[in-house]
Amino acid sequence: MARRLTIGALAAQAGLSRDTIRFYEREAVLPQPTRTPAGYRLYAPEVVEQLAFIKQARAMGFSLADIRDFLGGYQDPEGCRQVQHLLEQKLVELDQQIRDMQAWHEVLRRALQTCRAALRNGRATGPCPLVLTLFHSPARATPL
Repeated sequence: MARRLTIGALAAQAGLSRDTIRFYEREAVLPQPTRTPAGYRLYAPEVVEQLAFIKQARAMGFSLADIRDFLGGYQDPEGCRQVQHLLEQKLVELDQQIRDMQAWHEVLRRALQTCRAALRNGRATGPCPLVLTLFHSPARATPL
């Protein structure tokens, strides 16, 4: 039988905190570990790989619910179709985020260009008009 890991050893190998591992257990992203008679958690070595997968999926923007679906759906064709659907949805979201970021990039590029020109031409006096405009404008989720 493979040597089981304590939560501390697992946390160190996975590069996560013990609290994060406990959280993933509560959220049913990780299976409940076996316990010693004293109540200490003991994890199978393959849980390190599961945590690496979870970290990578989280870094890619997937929710814990998505990750649960991934982990539950990779072993049969129907589950694989659900995973495919999740990936398609994520690509649509990422494409929209990219468009939004590109639009913001253009707004900021033009604003910086305006500020540089005003400073270079000596037209900048008093408070920065761009900052004042932002302070007095309602918050927007999309570029100006």
